[in-house]
Amino acid sequence: MAAGTDIGLIRIRNEDAVRIFPQQGIVILSDGMGGHRAGDVASSMAVEVIASQLGCGPRGSHAGNGLPVSPQTLAETLLNANTAILNVAREQADCSGMGATVVVVCFHDQHYIAAHIGDSRLYRFAEGRLEQLTVDHTLAERYMRQGFITRQQATRWNGKNILVKALGTDETVTPDINQGPVSSDDLFLLCSDGLTEAMADAEIENLLQQDDIGLQCKVERLIAAANNNGGPDNISVILARPSRL
Repeated sequence: MAAGTDIGLIRIRNEDAVRIFPQQGIVILSDGMGGHRAGDVASSMAVEVIASQLGCGPRGSHAGNGLPVSPQTLAETLLNANTAILNVAREQADCSGMGATVVVVCFHDQHYIAAHIGDSRLYRFAEGRLEQLTVDHTLAERYMRQGFITRQQATRWNGKNILVKALGTDETVTPDINQGPVSSDDLFLLCSDGLTEAMADAEIENLLQQDDIGLQCKVERLIAAANNNGGPDNISVILARPSRL
């Protein structure tokens, strides 16, 4: 596993949070909602609550026994993070309105299970091809799937970054869950929209095809490439190769 995060070239602070837990086979990435107060608090809370609930923290309860995580457990974990963020937002005026996206992946016995809320993404890179495994919870994505706009129009639409689902915005939130087997050469990429706003999937794919560098170097090159393309937002990247966990 390898991870990195960068403020980018435009933002005044980094509201992303990333954590990797190689021994448990768990990776978590969260992006504080841009323009919202205390987005960095929300993303840090999301990562820490989820890590603890999945057995990666001092009060871990579910996955710390080395057993696979169930879809229900993973959904409950994200709901608990949502509740924690809402409670702090109510109790602390300077945190009112904060929120975050999140994507978490758990690997166990050549199998993965993932959950996400918002527009932070999960990809799988296999046989030289990059495949997006998550669907953005944005208004643009919804309109595109309903046939109101094309994918090309969605990339230029003024409301393309409006989230329709995020942690900290509603009392109840239901994440998307997906799961499946992994092959020995699969490489999983988690990233905030600071990467995908600055780089096309084809550019990311080309960089991941470089076989002569390690995972950490690939993370650093992805972040550098996003910054070279303008760095319009915080940039966070996690790479995980399950066969080596």
